[in-house]
Parts: sequence; structure tokens; C-alpha cells
Amino acid sequence: MVEILKQEGMDQEIVDQEGRLGRVMGSLHTEGSTGTLCVNEGKTAFTFYFLKGHLVHADGIDKEGPLLAELVSKGRINLKELDELRVLKDENPQKLGETLLARKLVSETLWREFNRRKAKVLLSAAFDMENPDILFTESGLNLVPVNFIGEESLSFVLDTVRKTTPHSPLRELLKSKHGVFSPSPDAISGKTRFPLNPSEEQTLSFLGRGQTAKEILNSSGLTPRLFQKSLYCLIRLGLVGAVAQQQPVNAENSTIIRLYVNLLFIVEAAFRQEIGKRSHKVLQQCVRGMASPGRALFAGLDPVNGNPESVAKKIAACFMNQQTLSDGRLVLLTSFSKLLYLLILRMKKLLGKERAMKTIQEMIRTLAHFDPGKKHPETLIYARKNLEDLARQLQS
Repeated sequence: MVEILKQEGMDQEIVDQEGRLGRVMGSLHTEGSTGTLCVNEGKTAFTFYFLKGHLVHADGIDKEGPLLAELVSKGRINLKELDELRVLKDENPQKLGETLLARKLVSETLWREFNRRKAKVLLSAAFDMENPDILFTESGLNLVPVNFIGEESLSFVLDTVRKTTPHSPLRELLKSKHGVFSPSPDAISGKTRFPLNPSEEQTLSFLGRGQTAKEILNSSGLTPRLFQKSLYCLIRLGLVGAVAQQQPVNAENSTIIRLYVNLLFIVEAAFRQEIGKRSHKVLQQCVRGMASPGRALFAGLDPVNGNPESVAKKIAACFMNQQTLSDGRLVLLTSFSKLLYLLILRMKKLLGKERAMKTIQEMIRTLAHFDPGKKHPETLIYARKNLEDLARQLQS
């Protein structure tokens, strides 16, 4: 259990770290902030400029120098003009664009595309940093509109993230079949609305249901690659909050869960035959009457709208998420036995002793045909003994 908790702590740290930059940029957009966002790692420093929440400019890599050199090679400027423009670039970078446009050395379309590509390179490099320092300073911007990238901010960030690749720790986490991911508070509230594509929207809609990555993959119909890409984008954008590792239930406990779920379905069918959909209300009343951990184990149990396999999986997931006792087998056996006991007592009261006895006998007969239980005969013996004791209580 210590190793599981240690791994979950590492996974959570990975998700938090990988989502920092996207989360900050989403918040700046939501809050309509104006100022500079500095992203530094080692000797590398980038500055992103935000105007009312929109990313409008980026600086930190010299892309203007190669552009000027290209103008020389095409004969647009001579060496003297090159030196003049280099001095201007160093002394007042914001004036360079205006000067190039005024002299018709570049078109407005070319200059806007230049700034857009430069910002994309810087943003991609910022997302590639493993552990950057991130600092936003709210202030006015000393920028001229000709230097704006001229593109919707969230779309620009999302498109850039989609073209980045995960760092090694996150890559391994994305491959995990047992990871259980939950949406971040911003994703739940809808405060930050990145223009997600259909596969990203679909993946986000499955988060927070307690399903493992493998279960989401099976339910969504997405290919493994598309699912991992979608989950990666959601993590980098800060839309994934918590992450845990669901360990598979061992064979014996899985047998216990499947056996008793079958018995519960027999009881539920008996109730439904007599009182219809009110059977679900009876079940929930019995669950609420239980003590912990049984009450937590069966919270939300709904045999009416499920099948034995899906219900067993849900109970198994809840069991692994909430298991704190050393003897999980005992927790399962006592919890299921208590729930059956409460249901049969309620059946006796509502439907009569004869119907309750008939249901118990049906459950006992089912035990003889439960093939998975043959590998764990002690479980079948325990269940049979409890049902026989319950029948004697009703007769007394």
C-alpha cells in the first residue's frame, strides 16, 4: 500500500507539473489579464505578452536577424541598411516591424505570419521545458499592433500543444491502463473553454467517473493513440486535476464480488417482480442503513440499470479506491452479507416470509452453479452458511 501511495504521489506531481503553463495561460484568458508572462529555465528565458487575456506577442529568440539576412540575400536591402536595421532591432525591437513595413520591405501579411510563427516556436519551446519558473506581471504593454500575432489566443495555444511531445514521465503515465483521472476545477466549472476537438471533448467527458484509462478507452471507442493524444492535451492545458492508480482486484476478492453481485440481482429481481421500480428505493434505503465501509462500497448501486458485470466492476473500483483495512476479503464478505441480511428482512416485511424464504432458496441453488467459485470453495461455503443461518432466523 505504501508503494501504491508513493506512485500515486509521483503521478499527481507529474500531472500538476505538466499542466502548469497551460493552466496559467487559460486563467489569464479567463480573467482578461494584461501584462507579461515570463517562462524561464536555466539560461533560457521567454516572454509572452497578453492583452485582455489574449496572447498577442512573444519574445526570447532572435528570429529577426535571419529575416534581415534573407532580405540581403534577396537584394531587398544592402549591407549598410542591414547594419542600420540591426542597430534598430537591438535598441528598439518594436520599431523594426514598423520600419520594414514603411519601407515596403515586407507586407503586412508576411510580417503578421512572421510574428505568428515566432510566437509558435517560443510557445512550443516553453511547453518543452521540464520545470520552468513561471511569473506573470500585470502591466501595460509597450507594443504596437503591427507586432501582434493576430490569432485567437486559446486556439493558438491548443494548436501548439497538439504538436508538442510528452516528456518521458508523462509518456509512461499515459500508457498506464489503471490510471483514474479527474477533471480540474476549471474544467468542471467551464471557466476555461479551450476549443477542443471531438476526441478531446469525448475524453474529457469520461473523466471523473472513477473509470480507469482502459475502461474509458473501451467505452469511448477511440483508438489507443487518439485517446492518449487527447488525454495528453487535456493534461498540458491544465484540464486534468487528480490522478490515481487503480490496482486490479485480486482473484479471490474478484470472485467474492461477482458471486454476491449475482445474489443481489436475484434479490432485486424478486423485489422488482412484486413492486416494480420501487425496488431501487428499497435497495438504497438498505445501503443507507449500513455502517462504513459497506455504505461507501455500495453507494450508487443500481442493478436495475446495469448488468452483473458492470455492477461488479463498479463495486471493485470503489473497493480498491476506499480499501484501508488489511483484510479486504473480510470487508467484502461482511459488507455483502450485511446488505443481503437487510434486504431479506425488508422483503419479509413488505412481501411476506414465504417470498423471502423462496428467494433465499433460489440464492442457495445458484451457489451450486457458480463455476468461478470452485477455485475458492471457502467463499461458497461462507455464503451458503450465511444464507442458511438467515433462513433459520426467518423460520424462528
